[in-house]
Order: sequence, then structure tokens, then C-alpha cells
Amino acid sequence: MSIDTVAALGPDPGYRFFQKALRASVEGQLLYDELVRQGLEPQPERSQMFSTFSNDSLQSIAISVTPFTSGDQTREGGLSLSQGGHAQAVIVDIADRTRITGFTHLAVADGQVTFSQHDVGELRVGGPTMAAADDHLMAMAEQAGRVRAARPLVEIDARQVRSLASVSYNRLLDDQFSRSVHDEQEISVLRASTGVINEIGLFVLFRTSGSACCSCSCSCWGSSSCSCSYVG
Repeated sequence: MSIDTVAALGPDPGYRFFQKALRASVEGQLLYDELVRQGLEPQPERSQMFSTFSNDSLQSIAISVTPFTSGDQTREGGLSLSQGGHAQAVIVDIADRTRITGFTHLAVADGQVTFSQHDVGELRVGGPTMAAADDHLMAMAEQAGRVRAARPLVEIDARQVRSLASVSYNRLLDDQFSRSVHDEQEISVLRASTGVINEIGLFVLFRTSGSACCSCSCSCWGSSSCSCSYVG
């Protein structure tokens, strides 16, 4: 699938979409409240928004990724909301301001927030082939336990998740907030973690059976996921 099936729309529509979608999403509000409960501060004005087109259903879906940050910069979060109200989140653990050491996937099942915690060493960044990396992440998702997420409006594929993750992560690394808390050397080190962010996003996709959500995301991590998005 071509990368042009994902269009990045930026923070202005992202902020407005996030506000509207959060009000209408029970999943989103539960995850938002849990991220705040864990001491992470939302930064909705930095929300990244995407329009994603499915070649399978021939439909498009809007997805936003909103970063959250901790005061001591040891944890960063990302909340993904999609058109229709489906939501997921990721919290990423950071050491020495730039080194990703682990992550937690947060999803809603049966009205409750569920958690799946992982060491970054469980990922296989830069495997021999993209297919081998996907197979490993699928097996990892199976072992962690699948989450029966809300049925998405459209399906998105692994290539699109990689695009959502890397674009949102690197765009957030370029924004004013990131540059106010990190110097150029730290940002360069963080950019080198794009592969880690992509794999966290793919793990989330596979764990929720392909739900249309990037949080680190597919939480385009808030540093986005997923998590897939950087919050500094």
C-alpha cells in the first residue's frame, strides 16, 4: 500500500478534532482520565491529525494522536482517537532523557482500562526483513493477549501504521515544545528511535486485531503511541 494513503493534516485540525472526538468517545475519556491519573499532562494543542484511506473498503477515516508528558520527563504518553470514537493509548518509559526502555499499552475492554507492560528488548527493531519483524510482533501480541476492541470503521494496514507512527513522531520532535526542552543532540538521538516507535505502533495494531487507531501510538507514542508522537 502506498504511503500516499495517509495524509498528515497537522496540529490545528488535530486540536479541534481531538476536542470533538473526546466528548463523543467513552473509550477516549476513560483513557484520558487514566493517563492524567498516572501523572501525565495532556497537550491537546500539539495533537497531530491524519486522514487514512483504506484500499480494502475504499473509505477514509480521521485519526488524531495527542501527546501527554510527565513533569520529570521519565514517561511520555500518547492517546489516539479515531473517527467513530475508538481510542487507545501508550505510555513510554524513558531513561537519561532520550533512551526508550519500555512501554505500556492501554486499551478499553468491557468498559475497563486494561494494561499490557513490556520491556523494549521484547521488540526486534531492524530485523532481517519487514515481514519477519511483523511476524515477531504478531506473536508478541498473541502472547500478551488480544484485546477485543471496538469494530473500526475501516481497516488500516501495517505499512500505514508505520507511516502514522514515524510522521507524527518526527513532526512532534520538530515543534516548539520539543525544542524548548531538548537540545539538537538529544533530538538527533530521539530521531534514531523512530524504528522503536513504529514497532510499538504495530504491536498495538496486532494486539487489537487491526483496530483503526494509531496510539504510540497504535499509540503512536506521545514521544506516540502509538503510540506514534513525541512529547518531549
